[in-house]
Amino acid sequence: MSKTDAAPRLSIVIVSWQSGTELVACVESLAAARRLAAFEIELVIVDNASTDFPASGVDSAWPGARLIRNEANRGFGPAANQGATAAGGDVVLFLNPDTRAVDSPFPPLLDAFEEHPEAVAVVPRLLDADSPGHAPQSHFQLRRLPSMGQATRELLLLDRLFPNSRAARRAHYLDRDLDRPFAVEQPAAAALTVRRDVFRRLGGFDESFVPAWFEDVDLCARLLDEGTILYWPTSRFDHLGGGAARSLGYDWFLPVYYRNACRYWRKHHGRTGSATYRTLLCVGMVLRLIALPLAPASPASATRAFARAILVALGIGIGPAPARPR
Repeated sequence: MSKTDAAPRLSIVIVSWQSGTELVACVESLAAARRLAAFEIELVIVDNASTDFPASGVDSAWPGARLIRNEANRGFGPAANQGATAAGGDVVLFLNPDTRAVDSPFPPLLDAFEEHPEAVAVVPRLLDADSPGHAPQSHFQLRRLPSMGQATRELLLLDRLFPNSRAARRAHYLDRDLDRPFAVEQPAAAALTVRRDVFRRLGGFDESFVPAWFEDVDLCARLLDEGTILYWPTSRFDHLGGGAARSLGYDWFLPVYYRNACRYWRKHHGRTGSATYRTLLCVGMVLRLIALPLAPASPASATRAFARAILVALGIGIGPAPARPR
C-alpha cells in the first residue's frame, strides 16, 4: 500500500475567514512539509462564508484537500468541530491560516505522542513571523490556566507596570527553557494537536464561545482532566497572529474577548468566581479609561472598547458583534 493510499495518521484542520492569499501561503508551506513525512497526512479546511476563498490556490497547493464551505460565519469553535468530525487521522492538528510550517514539523508531533502515551495534546513551538506591534510568541503561546491572581495582575495593569515580575514570567512559562519539552496548561489553539478520540469524547470545543477566544482555554481545562498537554519545541511553525482582533476592530474585540472570559469564569469557577472576576473587570476598565492617553488604539475606539467591556462586566448585553473568528 502506498503512502497516499494509507489511512491518514495526522489530520490538519484549518478554519478560515477572509484569509485569501494568506491561506494559500499556509497550505503551500504545509504541502512542502508533508513531502518530508513518511506517513499520510490529510488536510481539512472549513471556511466560514468567505467572499475571497481561494479554492483554486488551495487545490493547486494541496490537491485532494477536503473543503467544507459554510453558508454563514459560524465562529471558530463550531467550524473547528466540523473539521475534526470530518478528520480521519489518529491525531488532529488545529492550525490558524497565518501559520507556516518550518522544516519538517509533523514527525516530531507523532513522536511525542508515541513517546508519551499519557499526553492527550502536543503543542508545537510558535516562532515570530513579521508581526510588528504584537507581543512575541513567547508571551502569546503558552500560559497557565486563568487564576484570580493572574486576573488581578492583568486587569489592574500590574503586568503592564511590572512585565518581568516573577509572577508574570511564570504565567507565560518564561521561567522555563523553551528549547526543551515540558508539560503546559493552556497553549493557544493557533497550533494545537489533540488525540482525536479524546477530542471527540470531550465533545470538542464548547460552541458557546463565539465568535472566538477562550474556547481553547476551556478545551485545555477539560483536556487536563484526561492527561498531559506537552510543549514539543522540535516541531515548529511561524505565526503572524492578531488577525481576528484586527479584523474585528479593537472596540469590538475587547468586549467580545471579555464576554467570553466571563463565560469561562462562570463555567469553571461558579457564581462566586464569576462575580469576583466581573468586579475586577469593571475596575480594570475604569483604570484604562483614566489612562486613556496610553491606550493602544485611537481614543474614540478605546473609549468604546472600555465602555462596552464595563457593560459586559455588569452583565448588560452589548449586542452582537460582527462574527469574524480567527
